[in-house]
Amino acid sequence: MTIRSFSDDSVRERSEKLKSLEMVSNELYLDLIPEDMKTEKLNNIYFKVFGMETMDIYLQRDIFNTKSILISDFSSNGFFWGQNEDEGLSNQFRDLYDMLNKKDENELKPLADLKIKWCIAEYCGEWFRAYIDKVLDNDKVQVFFFDYGTTAIVDYSCTRLENNDTVWELPPLAMPFVLKDITLTKFSKFKKMQYSILHVKSLQLIEDSFIFQVELMDSKGTPLMELL
Repeated sequence: MTIRSFSDDSVRERSEKLKSLEMVSNELYLDLIPEDMKTEKLNNIYFKVFGMETMDIYLQRDIFNTKSILISDFSSNGFFWGQNEDEGLSNQFRDLYDMLNKKDENELKPLADLKIKWCIAEYCGEWFRAYIDKVLDNDKVQVFFFDYGTTAIVDYSCTRLENNDTVWELPPLAMPFVLKDITLTKFSKFKKMQYSILHVKSLQLIEDSFIFQVELMDSKGTPLMELL
């Protein structure tokens, strides 16, 4: 892992972007934020893997101008993980996962180093970038697939050490969101829309977090809440 630094111009640009961000109060969400989306946890993972804190990754990717979101996984209380559609369907990420899923190469690699934490892990027959969150009994590990926001328990034998720098050059793809004005009943229906692509009507960063409060709509402009 390389710890990335910023030039004076980059620091100034970052400061200006932060000032222009549209924020929303965290008052409604303080007791609801899922463990996997908490500020300290995300900063810890991303700094260890990418040498950058979460906000620097956001600013580098310019995700505040996201126009459409691919729904990748769900947490609780209306919180979910999504990908910027343009990034998720980009040639860069497609080429990355094609490279990771060359099975002959993966079979030759050693298991992940539990001291290093970042690895590639097999899930549902495919290989993905991951972070080893917990070491469990019976040769199991809990991993966080940070390109999808998925947390899963897998066999340790389904992890691999990956030292190819190219694998770690692209930033984590998943972003944490919460649907504005969501109810538990509608969230249950929303969970049936995994891997759907929806357009962004509004996007605001919740203060003191890395989570976006979002309003979504379909391709015809119909608000998601009317569809659920």
